[in-house]
Formats: sequence, C-alpha cells, structure tokens
Amino acid sequence: MDSFLLQAMVTELSGRLAGQRIGKIHQSGATDLSVDFGLRDGRCLIVSTDPARLAVFLGNRPRTTPDRKPSGLPQFVALARKYLGSARLINLTKVGYDRVVHLEFSVIEESGAGVIRRLVLSLTGRSADVYLVEGEDVLASLRNRTLPGGTYRDPEPARDRLDPFLLPESRWLELIGSNNGDVMAAATTLLGFTQTLARELAYLAHKSDPVSALKELLARLQDFPCTPNIYSSVPLDRLSGEIGTPEFDLVLSHIVLHHLESHSSASFQTLSEASEVYHTLINERRDFTERRQRLISHTSARLKKQRSLRAKLTQELTKFGTADNLRRFGELLLANLQSAVKSDDDFLVTDYFDADAPVVRIPAADQTDARTAAAHYFRLARKAKTGAKAISERIPVIDRELQRHEGLLVEAGQITSMDKLSGLLSRAGLVAQAKASKGTSTKRQEKVERISGVRRYKSSDGYEILVGRTERDNDNLTLRIAKSFDLWFHSADYPGSHVVLRNPQRKPVAARSITEAAQLAAKFSHAKGEAKVAVHYCERKFVSKSKGAPPGQVRLSSFKTILVEPREAGERIS
Repeated sequence: MDSFLLQAMVTELSGRLAGQRIGKIHQSGATDLSVDFGLRDGRCLIVSTDPARLAVFLGNRPRTTPDRKPSGLPQFVALARKYLGSARLINLTKVGYDRVVHLEFSVIEESGAGVIRRLVLSLTGRSADVYLVEGEDVLASLRNRTLPGGTYRDPEPARDRLDPFLLPESRWLELIGSNNGDVMAAATTLLGFTQTLARELAYLAHKSDPVSALKELLARLQDFPCTPNIYSSVPLDRLSGEIGTPEFDLVLSHIVLHHLESHSSASFQTLSEASEVYHTLINERRDFTERRQRLISHTSARLKKQRSLRAKLTQELTKFGTADNLRRFGELLLANLQSAVKSDDDFLVTDYFDADAPVVRIPAADQTDARTAAAHYFRLARKAKTGAKAISERIPVIDRELQRHEGLLVEAGQITSMDKLSGLLSRAGLVAQAKASKGTSTKRQEKVERISGVRRYKSSDGYEILVGRTERDNDNLTLRIAKSFDLWFHSADYPGSHVVLRNPQRKPVAARSITEAAQLAAKFSHAKGEAKVAVHYCERKFVSKSKGAPPGQVRLSSFKTILVEPREAGERIS
C-alpha cells in the first residue's frame, strides 16, 4: 500500500465514517482489528498491521467474532472499549507522505467533560501497529510495542527524498540526468513513489517527455473519485480457483496503470470493494502457500526417514545373509568338541567336511568352550534367518510408502487449487492432525500465544517460564501478565531480564523448576559470564514499582536467594 493509495482510501472512508459513532471492536489474532460504525450496509472498518498484508478498508464483518465476557477480551480491545465507548468520529486524516492514519474521536466522560482521543493506524512495515492515544500519551497499542504511559509522535518525513509536488522542472530533469536518463531510478527518490508508480512514470515519459509525464501522473494520483482497479497476471475468476498458480501477480491501484495494459484488469465502484477482493486473494494465497509448504516439509521429512530406514534394512539383510556361515561354525565346533584348541580370541578346529581336512580358525565370541560357542553360533544363525525373512517382507511395504510419498511431493509441487491441496493434505494425514491439535488447545494456551516481548520455556516439571526481552517487556511481563502466585526471578546486583514461572494451580513449585527458572534469569543477565550467580525470587505479589521509576526497575518486599549456574534451562517453546 503506497502513500497515494492510502490517501485515496482515507478520502473515501472519511465520506462514509465521519460523524458516525463507534460500536463494537473485535480483534483477530495479534495484528488485525474490525471496528463497527453501525453502517447500514453492515460493513465495518478492517485494519491489518501484519507486515505481509497491511490494509485498511471497509469490508464485511469477520464470519465469527464471538463477544466474550470483558475478562476474556484482548487487552487492546478492552482498553479501546473503555476509553472510546460510543465516541463519535469527528475527523479522519492521513499524515503527509507517511502511511499513518489518524481517527479522531470526541468522547464524553461520565463527568460530562469532553475529551479528544485518537486511534492511530501506523501501517509502516515491520513497525506497523494501532495506537490508542490521548494527546501524546499512549493508552494502549495493539501489538504491545509501546506500553501504556509511553508517548506517541508521528514519524519524521524522510529527508533523503523529494516532494514531487514541490519539485522544480529543472531539478527533476537534473535528477534524471544524474541517473543516466533512467526515469524509473530518478522516480524512486520522490516521496510516496513505489516501484509500481515509478514504472508507470517511466512508461508515460517514454510516450511523451519526463516533465509532462510527472505532471500527468501527479494529477491522476489526486483525482477523486478515484478509479479502483486490480491488475492480475490471469483473470481474477481464474485466479480465485487456482490460487496457487505460479503466475500470481496482483496489483491494487486507485488509478489506471497504463504500463500494465497487458495484464488482466478488474474495475470496482469503490476502493474498499477492490481492497477487500485484493486482500482476500492475498490471504488465500498466503494460506495456500503455508499449507503447501507444510505438506512438502512433512512429506520430505517422511521420505528422508523412510530412505534411511530402507538403507539400514538393506544393510541388515546383507549381514543376515551370513546365516549359513554361522551355522557352519556351529557344526564345526560340535564336530571338534574334544579336539578344538582354544586361544585368546579363537578356536582352532579341523574341517572334517572338506576332503583336505584343513585347520579352520573360528572367532571365540567371548565363549569359554567349544560347546557354548557352538550354541552361540546356532542361536545367531536362527536369528539371522528369522531377521532376514522379516526384513524381506518389510522392504516391499517401505518401497510402496516411498513411492506414495514421492508421488505426493510431485503433486504438491504442481497443484494450484485449494480443494486439491486439501485432498493431498488429507491423504498425507495432516488434516486430522490439525483438527486434533486444534481441539486439544486450551484458552490459556491461546492467550499465551498472543504474548509479545517474551521468550517462552517449559521446565522439566511442565511449568511455563516466561523471560522478558527488553526493559519495557520486563514491566509488561511483571506488572501485567504475571499473576499474584506466579514466581518472579531476577539476578541479584546485575541488570537482566525479569523471569516469571507461572503457577496457575497456586501449589508449591518443584525445586528443580525453581532452579531452572533461576538459571534462565542468570543466563539473560549481565552476569551470564560468571560461574555462579545469585538470583532473587519471590511470589509476584511481593513485587511492586515505585512511581516514576524507569522501565524494568522494581522493588521487592520479601524474597529468597538461590545460587545457580547461568544456562538456558528447560525446553524452549517460542
């Protein structure tokens, strides 16, 4: 989503949403929101801060958004409902050339006083987030990048790029000259210009001249109503049925793109309608790609194991092929019970089955006399014969499995339809596994999955251990995530991560798990290079924060100390 496209979307949304009261807010996963404004057509504001699919548009409500009790609401949604209530949207604006949108709300407090609060949609790549702001104070952030109490400021304009609307013609021509006449390369220095717009400008310049091309394109970029289009390598109806096609090339635009005339194009009445179709296809493509990769990874792993097993069985079969020699050793030892000569590692016997009756050397195999050695070799011969038979019966089964999985792998590389992919997943046994894992997940596990800014471990006794990453993450972990009876750990006298051992049952914690949590606290501290480190620990209810204290700094009203070796103990979960 480029800056000009976002500006067109904001202009369109402003005409639909300005003056509307905010209704229910729902969160999907860790990155997406839907905000209901009570529009007659039932559409709501869809926002995605996932860097792979940044979006804001009016679309259909999510299929399932069960309204849970307030205690079960995601943190951001609960705070947004608290601070916005049924506030009225009074302004919707975009910040300069940045992909930042402000939704300004008028809120009437219980006291009757009016206050202005904003939802800030920051659609800026990896740092994308949604902030609930009053003045410059952050009340909540969707992805917990900024904790309540922090400040929000709009990003500074890029200083190394030029405003195309203020660019003198002479400077524009100078830029093209410094890029050896490459209009597209020169266009990348202009604010708001993406590769798509740079290609369009280069195409127009080829048809006329660079100055006229820039003027024409800038005029079209500001036109409203806009002309929403989706350009694709294949027609959209075919693309939706073959979402995995290698020819997947999709471009959303609010203007006509002449350089994509060879592509299939679909026009829409509104930019929101085009965006909904575009992002639906993008999400379906992403889902298809992830599922196919899971199938390929699973099948490749199975093939690797089966090929290794096949090689081992072949090796074993070769070894078991010596059954006749083992039996012959036993027979020779029985024939020489009285005459066999025992040395340190061998028996020397006469081969009476050979006309020349040569002396044969047979390994003693740690046996003390010829009789026990003979029994040993007969036992090995029987085992070899039985093993060879079992392996001979097993190898054809493995060969059939190898052939099946090799076929699945070939089909997975060629398939383009989601329906056919679902069939392959079912044949590979992955659909049943996914349903089983989904059915066994608990609300607690789903909640933990949404925690950001922590490393997660599982102790040898099954306790979950959370380790903060930054100072602000430490505050969030200790003051907002940890419960009263969870155990809290921190290295004594050294800066480091806050560590929380979760104790939902409120029962005494095993000593081994306490030691492992303490070792993690030592490992993720400035004392990690020491042989032994003292670590303070206590129940979370004994940890507090002084007013005005810097992030990560707390005080303890009671604690114990344990001396441990710094190491990454337990099992890393995420």
